[in-house]
Amino acid sequence: MNPLFRKLLGTRQTEYFVVNHNFIIQETSAEVQHYADTPGDALPGADARISFPELVGIENILMSILIGRRPSFELKGIARFADNNRPLYFDMLAVEHENEQDTASNLLILIEDATEKMVMKQSLIQRANEANLLASALAASKDYIDKVISSMGDALLVTTTLGIIKTVNQSAQWLFGYSEPELIDHPLSKIVVEETLLYQARHRYILSQKEFLRELEVICTTKAGEEIWVEFSCSAIQTELEGLYDFVYIGRDVTERKQEELEIRISLAKEQELRQVKSRFFSMLAHEFGNPLNTVLFATQILKEYGDEITHEEKKEYLEHVKSASKHMAQLLDDVRLLSSAESGKLQFNPAPVELQKFCTELVESVKISYGKNHAINFLYRKLPASKKADRESEKTQHWRTLDAKLLRHILTNLLSNAVKYSPIDSNIYFQLNCDNEKATFKIKDAGIGIPIEDQAQLFESYYRAQNVGKIPGTGLGLSIVKQCVDLHGGQIEFSSETGLGTTFIVTIPFGK
Repeated sequence: MNPLFRKLLGTRQTEYFVVNHNFIIQETSAEVQHYADTPGDALPGADARISFPELVGIENILMSILIGRRPSFELKGIARFADNNRPLYFDMLAVEHENEQDTASNLLILIEDATEKMVMKQSLIQRANEANLLASALAASKDYIDKVISSMGDALLVTTTLGIIKTVNQSAQWLFGYSEPELIDHPLSKIVVEETLLYQARHRYILSQKEFLRELEVICTTKAGEEIWVEFSCSAIQTELEGLYDFVYIGRDVTERKQEELEIRISLAKEQELRQVKSRFFSMLAHEFGNPLNTVLFATQILKEYGDEITHEEKKEYLEHVKSASKHMAQLLDDVRLLSSAESGKLQFNPAPVELQKFCTELVESVKISYGKNHAINFLYRKLPASKKADRESEKTQHWRTLDAKLLRHILTNLLSNAVKYSPIDSNIYFQLNCDNEKATFKIKDAGIGIPIEDQAQLFESYYRAQNVGKIPGTGLGLSIVKQCVDLHGGQIEFSSETGLGTTFIVTIPFGK
């Protein structure tokens, strides 16, 4: 070994070998064989690329060092896995080496063992990944639990053993009329008149080997001073201190039921029917209002608390969320009012002349803005041929037809918005209008999820939704309203559908005189 190299590299556990411009090994340190791809090949006179295949493909770079265009070149983290249980990693640095005995320069390639560093780095990366996965799982779990609690329709309160409130959800705030700060750290007796009953329930829970308590009815007072009946279920959760429990109360307002029991007895069959209808209706309302309300509350809270910190674009985005959620709730209320009017016979039919082609064109643009930003809605108008006499008679009013524009808007908006809602993003919706002198035919076709055969018979029933809608929001009112509006026109609605291939609705409406 060159004495100078031995002196420079001895303390660093670094090996070396020297190659000429043909990559023939001229000199090596004692332990360089340890790093060769095949031990024993890294010998003077041998091609260095055989024992160090990492040099293959970078010859031009190495030659640029020899001619002085580049000072050095480094390869890091080269791996050898001859023994799976003991991997070997090393770094390789190539620099110019002037030969005192020859005018031609050689390449000095230094090899430094990086095994300990690489193994430690991999271990740290693995532990960091594991920590990140654990943190993500914990965050996801907490977020999931928070969402479950905030979206519960029933009121939830968590108290200490002494009855001091620690946690409340949004439904509890709505039920009792208090904000969260007005309830947290206050005694349960602030809202529960007969708090003694709940105290006894807690005591019984501990003595009875933690038996879950159900249907504990107590009188509560709202912030407005109104008395309401609330039915509570009670359970306990172990705190971080052994033998110390927090108590979870899940309650629902049963005031109406209690009043009915006290004031009047309704026949069991009719009462059962009314309860089913009411449960179905309020379940739908709670579900459909829950998400947009949470969106509005979240967006307004962000704007209130962080309005000075977020960007203008972020503010605009949150306001768009509020606007979209508000429009959704307004549309839901409008659907409920319209269906109520139709079912009570109060829905009015007011036909008047309508410029049908213009009406449909404007409606398509409106639907695109409100629902179809990610879909292409293709509108086609066809005027069917008629007799010459009929053409002469309708020449002055060929674009005007007598229809109820308000009801027609409900029909077409519902069908087009459904086509958008149940179709893949960037898909095409086809809307065709065919007119003759007697009637208008509206054809709306999509390539969406389709309607299962078993659901098609009940499609126009109020609150009914097909089995395959999944998490796509909806109330089950739209098509019921469409059917009512078509019937008022004396028209017909029919459809054809195949699961996964789309749906086509055809509405035929005769013109009024």
